[in-house]
Amino acid sequence: MTNVNSQGEFARGWKTLLASFLGMGVCIVSLTYYSGGIWIKPWQAEFGWTRTEIGTAQTLSTLVLVLTAPFAGKLIDRYGLRLVSTISLFLYGLTLYAVSKMNGELWMLYLLFILTPLVAVASSPLAFTRAINAWFDKHKGLALGLSLTSTGVAAFLIPKYLTPYVAEHGWRAGYFVLFALVMIVLPIVWLLIRDNPPEVAEKTIDGQTVLSGHTFQEAMNTRTFWMIAIIFLLIAVAVAGLIPSFIPLLQDAGLSAAEAGGYAAILGASVMLGRLITGFLIDRIFAPYVTAVVFTLVAGGCLALGFGGIQYAYLAAIALGFAIGAEVDLIGFFTAKYFGLKNYGTIYGFQYSTFNFGAAISPVLAGYIWDTTGNYDMALIGGAVLIGIAIIIALFLPKFPEANIDE
Repeated sequence: MTNVNSQGEFARGWKTLLASFLGMGVCIVSLTYYSGGIWIKPWQAEFGWTRTEIGTAQTLSTLVLVLTAPFAGKLIDRYGLRLVSTISLFLYGLTLYAVSKMNGELWMLYLLFILTPLVAVASSPLAFTRAINAWFDKHKGLALGLSLTSTGVAAFLIPKYLTPYVAEHGWRAGYFVLFALVMIVLPIVWLLIRDNPPEVAEKTIDGQTVLSGHTFQEAMNTRTFWMIAIIFLLIAVAVAGLIPSFIPLLQDAGLSAAEAGGYAAILGASVMLGRLITGFLIDRIFAPYVTAVVFTLVAGGCLALGFGGIQYAYLAAIALGFAIGAEVDLIGFFTAKYFGLKNYGTIYGFQYSTFNFGAAISPVLAGYIWDTTGNYDMALIGGAVLIGIAIIIALFLPKFPEANIDE
């Protein structure tokens, strides 16, 4: 990539940064994920579903992301993220509207939770981290952190305001709010986002932009590829089920919906802080070391809540926020740094699928633990153990290769 000073990077790429910020703020891993805990008690009350049944719907949704992310990545690599991601956002919004019309049949819940990620995967971080990695070089980590901060905004605002809103107006009205947010952001993403900066877009052969980097097969043949996959698989299994369980966990301890939403808002604020701090640090300190430090803090927060109880909810909210405030940034950063942008969508798609496979298992495990023990203590303690293993692997990642984009 042609060198552009840091101020020039942000002056040149602010439109793509803003579009990515908004797109990731309303995508499936933001709105749907961070609102997941809000629907559990209303659905239990109205339809009689167990938490394991609801967790299974979340697992099915995540498994679809696992299966479709590499294919969506190939579509983005071939047709461009602007076209593919905006079509995906539109269809995703329609599925949110459809969920608000559910009649209580469990099969319908499962069908809609399969359909939603099927159409939404191409407007996930898979697309928007690709845009940031293309437009930013020297401050790649900070730009990723800034763009992904919108997921923290969602994690902060949704529990704080949507939880009491749903308590007053019902869960259907809450889902309609999600649908409206996606439709508001959709045209902005289309107007602002671009796949590559001008100096890269001009390098074409037969109309295709020329980028360097690994092929998918070359990447798979490296030990680094699989180390990254295992790290984020373990982290996903450890924490992904705890996020939608956090609000019901607090309510089980006797807190009101508004009080639980307030603690969950702290988690959301921590997501924003985690994105920014992690992004700032990985531009300056070897990213695997940053990964190890961040997730050591996360494991400590899980252990504090698991052993110490509800009085450590504040600490746990901060720790879990840092976990989900770092993982997607780091997957995108590692993918671009180790393997380049030539086949970023496909390679990231696989890594993201691996992460989501762990995220698919985690809610069912958390729901099963609650159904059998009446609390989430073992989920918190077991999660800390898995995070510890991921930290050890991260410390053995190799140095980054030279720049992957053609000069």
